[in-house]
Amino acid sequence: MSQPSIFDSETPLPDDTLTKRAQTLLGFDARYIIIRNQLRLLLNIGELDAWSKKHHGEVLPLCKLVAEQYPFVIFYGDVGTGKTVMAECAANRLVAEGKAEDSILFKLSNRVRGAGKVGEMGTLIAEAFSKVTHSAGKARRAILIIDEGDSLASGRNQSQSHQ
Repeated sequence: MSQPSIFDSETPLPDDTLTKRAQTLLGFDARYIIIRNQLRLLLNIGELDAWSKKHHGEVLPLCKLVAEQYPFVIFYGDVGTGKTVMAECAANRLVAEGKAEDSILFKLSNRVRGAGKVGEMGTLIAEAFSKVTHSAGKARRAILIIDEGDSLASGRNQSQSHQ
């Protein structure tokens, strides 16, 4: 019997279905522009030094720290407001507009919480990150969506906190 996937989906990007879905979302274009502008330097690390020199006259030490990090975005809002679909469609458009045409979008499943065995969730999350990292390689971009991330962070009740 095979183990269920820790991902709900693995979608090669750009994806025509996500492109069409974005066209149906109210306010998507305005929200996307904000996301794109905020992520532009993080997604194009080669431009970071030039940006710093232009705006600050030198390469700020912060630039090195930023260059060593993965871009990370948190969408927040009430249930049902479209955070997940916005993230999927924004990732799709970022890839379509950029130079990383060989990309894949992973959507982490809530099954990663496991069945409650000690250490199981940590092992499954490590497995997910390993698969995403391996998939990305050197020339490919991998995007990971962790839907309902708060359910992962609050998965233990007080009686299990010693584990």
